[in-house]
Parts: sequence; C-alpha cells; structure tokens
Amino acid sequence: MLIASCQAEVRCRGRKFEYTQEYKHHVEEISSWLATKDRSSFGLFLCGNRGNGKSTMVNAMKSLYQFLDDAPAAEPGLKFPRPGFEIVSAKELVRLTKAYLNPGKENHEDVYIYKWLRDKEILCIDDLGTEPRESMNYGDYVTAVMDMINYRYDNQLATIATSNLTPGEIKDYYDERFADRFREMMTVINFGNEKSFRMSL
Repeated sequence: MLIASCQAEVRCRGRKFEYTQEYKHHVEEISSWLATKDRSSFGLFLCGNRGNGKSTMVNAMKSLYQFLDDAPAAEPGLKFPRPGFEIVSAKELVRLTKAYLNPGKENHEDVYIYKWLRDKEILCIDDLGTEPRESMNYGDYVTAVMDMINYRYDNQLATIATSNLTPGEIKDYYDERFADRFREMMTVINFGNEKSFRMSL
C-alpha cells in the first residue's frame, strides 16, 4: 500500500514513478518500521541527497495514514496526543516557534498551530538543517527544531525528519546532547547518494 501511495504522489506532480531497487529497499524498511509496534525508536530519519524521494515518501506516508485512519475527529484540546499526521518545514517551524514564544493578538493563530503540531500523534519536520540552528527573537535565542524534537522525545511522540544532513552531521549542525537523543529515538533510512529523480523528466 505504501508503494501505491508513493506512485500516487509522483503522479500528482506530473512525473513518472521510477521504482528502483534502492527505492524498493527503502519502502520495505519503512513498512517494517510502521508495522513494528514494540520498538525502542519512535522516530524515523530519512536522509540523503536532494531530490531522491524523501519528501515524496513522507507525503505518501501521510496520505496512507489518512486513508487507513477511521478514528473520529477529536475535539480540540481533549486528547493527547492529538490524532493525525502533519508535515511542517524546518523553516516554517522557526516562524511558528517565534510566535509561540511571544504570543499576542496578531499571531494567535500561529500560536495555536504550533501547539497543534507539537502534540500531534505523528509529526514530520521536513528539510532539517535548512533552518538557522539559532535565531534571535526579541533578544532571545530560538532553537526551534531542537526544542520541538526534545519535547517530542520527552513525550515519546512519533517523529519523522527528512534532511540532506547525514546522521554524523546532525551533531555538527546542532550539538552533541541533541544528537545523542536524536540517535536514540530515530531509525535511520539512508537514501545516500542515490540519483535525483528531479533530473529525469
């Protein structure tokens, strides 16, 4: 079913689905992770070159989740974690975090969105490492991605991340404490230097 969902995502972009041996292996790895209930890692890290299908895979996972999920919608604020699967870019997460740390009438919707994402049953942070590791917000340092992943680590919430960074580069870009938690919670799916599908029309 995950393969079919990947095919549908690619077709939506007007492209031809290329089912390489490498991509088949990644589908099998992710399917195994999804099917395993008792696991110490409650996260998934898709890393590798640009354009080799990481974000497409995550969108396919979200579509499959929505197709299979038959739970009624929960009333806001009444359930933890909040049911659902959401995707947010690392850069957008920085913007939402700044709003959350300085709430006001002008940004109350962004504050709500941040809390809504933070407590989601499954959250994917797309393009990890494209955001500034630290940014300033009214004189204070903001470490948006680190704070979000640390929160979800503490609450053992399923978290997915995609990145062009390798697992080793996570420590260099963020810090050792964060990288240690990241390694513990994540199962790594390494797309490595596989070909970019964006190069073929």
